Amino acid sequence: MESHDLAWAAGFFDGEGWANRQRRGVNSRINQASLDGVPEVLMKFRRLVGVGRIHGPVIVEGKQPLYYWDATSRPDLLHVVERIGPWLCPAKRAEFERTLGGPLPAQVWPGSMSEELAWAGGFFDGEGSTYLEKHRTHSGYFYPVLYVPQAAEIGIAPELLRLKAAMGGLGNISGVRQDGPEWTPYRRWRVVTPLKVQAALHLLWPFIGDVKRMQARRVMATIHGQPDLPRGNPAFGVAGARYCLRGHDKWNARLRPFKGRGTHEQDPMNHLRQCLACVREDARARRNKKRRP
Repeated sequence: MESHDLAWAAGFFDGEGWANRQRRGVNSRINQASLDGVPEVLMKFRRLVGVGRIHGPVIVEGKQPLYYWDATSRPDLLHVVERIGPWLCPAKRAEFERTLGGPLPAQVWPGSMSEELAWAGGFFDGEGSTYLEKHRTHSGYFYPVLYVPQAAEIGIAPELLRLKAAMGGLGNISGVRQDGPEWTPYRRWRVVTPLKVQAALHLLWPFIGDVKRMQARRVMATIHGQPDLPRGNPAFGVAGARYCLRGHDKWNARLRPFKGRGTHEQDPMNHLRQCLACVREDARARRNKKRRP
């Protein structure tokens, strides 16, 4: 399982770490805030790379105590990249190459599915969270959200694309957002709805730490404690949007396989947004009207 542990460590560094040259040498660091002492993820990372030290807490008024791992010698950084370099994403690989003045070990990702999930678990331990959002149309109800933000100078951060791929395509990556004029623009990977969140957590669970697991358990306990909400408009029939207002079964109204055109080419479910039985009835009525003398 060593490769999975190192893939996790690379994901954690991709989320939280940095490396740079200093006036008196080189430095690499990972920050983590915690109210409960030294974060277990920092201790796990230190154990896996085998070098560096953990410092803290750093106390700043109005903020959680800060702990950090750092390595401040060239041999230590070389050892770190030897261990986790093959699984790192381009941004952090480039940081280490600038810092050390040379290439890193050959890249091995995308690797096996389990190694990619291990990387995703480390990245989620560093950047991710599970939380509750208020339901927009049902007061007092909530829905779960898995959330990972990431900034990129151009386009979509490779880390977000890799995360979504590792999760089998679950979730969506948002457009560019900016919380303030001085803040860095970013995008977010989000998974919503209980079914999809549970599927994503099932994939991440073997690789995430106790803090993220506890957070997810609290969220899902709230979700499972709510009664199920009725889906769809009751006027459309018992099965919701499957039936149109005239009672036609939209799922079985298609005569030929759906082939999208134009803006709907990439939306295989677009044929369910209208009732083809109604379309045919309306077309037949128009033809009959034209034929009348």
